[in-house]
Amino acid sequence: LVDTGCGDCELREGLARHLGVLPLVSADRCYETVRGLVTQSSYEVLITIQGRTCVAAITLAPDERFQDPNDMCTDEAVIGYAALAALRMAVDCHSRCLRLL
Repeated sequence: LVDTGCGDCELREGLARHLGVLPLVSADRCYETVRGLVTQSSYEVLITIQGRTCVAAITLAPDERFQDPNDMCTDEAVIGYAALAALRMAVDCHSRCLRLL
């Protein structure tokens, strides 16, 4: 999923464990979300889409969110606008896909 209103990327915590130890970018940073302000740490990862790679900051979505029937969170990975810009990609709303710039 792409979220053009979100600067950082987000990854489900269980999936991030498969990546091993990630470099910490920021500890306990305050983020504004649909649930209000939350404090999260962010980490550095490499993201590759359609053959292009960039360094991006990610936060981790707790696995518990995916079991809560009241939480609408179903996206295991979200790409934010900063990563899209670094990858030189744009969202084509008409075709609902990413376009190389």
